[in-house]
Amino acid sequence: MPGAGAEPSEDAVWASVPRPTPDRPTPDEPSSDRPTPDRARLTWAWRDGLAGNPAAPATVLRRLLDPPPEGAAPSSAPEVPFALVYRELPDEVVDAWIAHPDWRIRKRLADRWRLTPEQSARLLADPEPHRRWYFLVAAIGHNLLSEETLARLAADPSPRIRAELARHHALPAATAVTLAADPDPGIRAAALPHAWEHLDEATRASLRDDPDPAVRTRAALLHHRTVPLTPSAYAELPPDAREEAAEHCRLGRDLAERLTRDPDDRLRARVASNASLDTDLVAVLASDPATRWQVSVRPDLTEEERSRIPVQVGPDDRLYPLDWVLALQDDPEAVRRCATSSHPLLRRSAACAASLPQDVADLLARDEDRVVRLLLSEHCAQAPAEVLLETLRTWEGYSAACIPDHPNFPRNDLIRYADDAVPALRALALDDPRATAGLAERLSRDDAPHIRRRALRDPRLSPASVVRLLDDPDLHVRVAAAADPRLPAPVLAELLHDPATANAAAANPALPEPVMHRLLDGPPTAPENPSA
Repeated sequence: MPGAGAEPSEDAVWASVPRPTPDRPTPDEPSSDRPTPDRARLTWAWRDGLAGNPAAPATVLRRLLDPPPEGAAPSSAPEVPFALVYRELPDEVVDAWIAHPDWRIRKRLADRWRLTPEQSARLLADPEPHRRWYFLVAAIGHNLLSEETLARLAADPSPRIRAELARHHALPAATAVTLAADPDPGIRAAALPHAWEHLDEATRASLRDDPDPAVRTRAALLHHRTVPLTPSAYAELPPDAREEAAEHCRLGRDLAERLTRDPDDRLRARVASNASLDTDLVAVLASDPATRWQVSVRPDLTEEERSRIPVQVGPDDRLYPLDWVLALQDDPEAVRRCATSSHPLLRRSAACAASLPQDVADLLARDEDRVVRLLLSEHCAQAPAEVLLETLRTWEGYSAACIPDHPNFPRNDLIRYADDAVPALRALALDDPRATAGLAERLSRDDAPHIRRRALRDPRLSPASVVRLLDDPDLHVRVAAAADPRLPAPVLAELLHDPATANAAAANPALPEPVMHRLLDGPPTAPENPSA
């Protein structure tokens, strides 16, 4: 028998979880059949924490699809815990979710990008059109549709479904052709850009004469991608289609000359990007302050021509990479020309390539534009070690956390950074095989919160330090400490009963499975007269 004051055994600690909570009404909750706010908060915090618990088995995760005990959760709580939507799940849990009878539960699957095409197809078999549309929007966004499912949806009885499908950017040819013949003119017009190259000339001609003006306009714009657009045909286009025509249609010489000198700056800027524009007209627009930027990034310019166009790009200018440069990454000579361009956006775009010849990557790593070096570190598999280290030392953006994961990141002698002035480098010291428990303890007291969090992940950190970090001034450190499996069972049990820490504690993988199930049952209610 243990002596008086002896610590309870771990089994005894877990047997007492969860403890009863009083079920008394608060002053603003006069009804006696409602739980106290703490009871409701605890119930939801436990469910939310268990949803993200990496050790939670399928039996626990499956129960999170069911409602909490009657009246034992806040009315504002979502139907499905947030973490459950985005984590890895066993197939049996996803299957149960797809088959769940409650639409409010099922609809959260639309936010889940981890579904397979087969699982998405099952959701899209819902008999309710609005629900099919809801899942279709998400499935298109996550690219979760098989060709078989796309073909089935192209014949869906709901025009809303077919209209959404027609906007999909990656329609297979057969599906696009089917939708281009849809009885709904809005669907035909939306599908035409995907279907046009797969249609025969007779079908294209009939679409240019379609009874619907929107279909005729779309067909005309596509037809004139290859057939020169004349001034009269341009005049027949609706005003809202003329800017698109100015940029993407093949312009007849008379029309091109007229548009090059149009008083509308925005229209001239669209013309300046037109690939069919004659060289002399490109030169005219290159000297125009309103259009010189669009001309400067044309793919058909020589580097000498490009260098003569005065444009400025600052280090804080946020610019999208040029698609035509990204498409060159498998052409070593072409991408090498972009990497040596005088135009910063061409060099920045080249640096965004996933793979580059090593000499090109080395050249961009020495670029005078810091954004080029940053983009190379973020995107390119060949980024040299020295530019990765420089980026980690100088960059504080969201991507900095991923830089040490780059395969070229220097990993030798990391312990030399233990006292570095840059917090991101100090954190690297714990990755050195020579790092000690003493270093982990020291960095767990570092001034920078993210280094203290990094020290928490170190297996050499003592349980006593994990307990100490429960009182850290930084919320994220406290949450990480509460979810640490090194916590003693009595400490973890107390955290489970505090609404402020219950969520993180329920995510702790040290929780035994029976305790997880009891937490899902909710806190028991204390008897009205405990002494009876």
